[in-house]
Amino acid sequence: MRPITTSMLAFSLLVVGIVAVTHILILLGRDTCAQNNTSRIKYFKWAHRISGYIFFILYLFICAIMLQKLAKNSIALPAKDAIHAYIGIAIFPLIIVKICIVRFYKKFYKSLPVYGMITMLAVYLTVPMSAGCYVLSSIESQYVVILEKGSPVSINVNTGRKLVQQRCSTCHSLERVFSYVKTEAGWRDYISRMRAKDPVILDDKEALQAVGYLTKTLGIDEAKMDVTVGMKIILEKCHKCHTMERVFTFKKTQAEWAKTIELMRAFDPFLLNDSETRQVNYYLSNILARKNTES
Repeated sequence: MRPITTSMLAFSLLVVGIVAVTHILILLGRDTCAQNNTSRIKYFKWAHRISGYIFFILYLFICAIMLQKLAKNSIALPAKDAIHAYIGIAIFPLIIVKICIVRFYKKFYKSLPVYGMITMLAVYLTVPMSAGCYVLSSIESQYVVILEKGSPVSINVNTGRKLVQQRCSTCHSLERVFSYVKTEAGWRDYISRMRAKDPVILDDKEALQAVGYLTKTLGIDEAKMDVTVGMKIILEKCHKCHTMERVFTFKKTQAEWAKTIELMRAFDPFLLNDSETRQVNYYLSNILARKNTES
């Protein structure tokens, strides 16, 4: 189920809970001895009871969805999500105690409003913590469109960022990720290799979200030359065979730099792909070659 759907269900739970609490508070505040209040009292009792049933059904449905998600999640929950889960689970015994008092232990009937208010407070804490944060992040998020099996897919960049931060850090430092610049195809290959090592770390949808984020923030636009991208590729790749000083102290023309890059690729065919080659050549030709000519 989509996060926006579960968020709407959570907000519905909050609204139904507020309705139930409002009815019982109105009922408690009325004079139960007044004869002209009899019909209204009956109405508020039934309204509270019906909204309570709806609340319980909604709660169980949301719990079933969340438990399925937790069962599929092999990564430790962030602190916020863990607190949300604990409070959400704690609502269940509160509801059961409330039902038991109504059905079997009527001598504790006067304590029902207390249990109701505690339950409502727990719901009020959990809903903004999850659904509220999700809705706000969705409003503020950027989106990127990438192709998946020939169809355009809109990816929430913020969701992808969270996945990368939470999942990639389980195997290596995030610096290792953010030091790279790759094309979309390069990031897809990177994520595929990561999933091959740990198949449960990301499902298909999460992998696509991670690719979308990485392409948006650390991607190479193959139609646009960028000296910053070229420099990052040089810093990432060239030190594998020699020192960086060897690159930045050479004085070469544009043609000589192009020949050097081809020699590097001949020595290691997997060092640079075509897109990376163009970016590196653009940097060397427009930055180092120009500076060397001036000197």
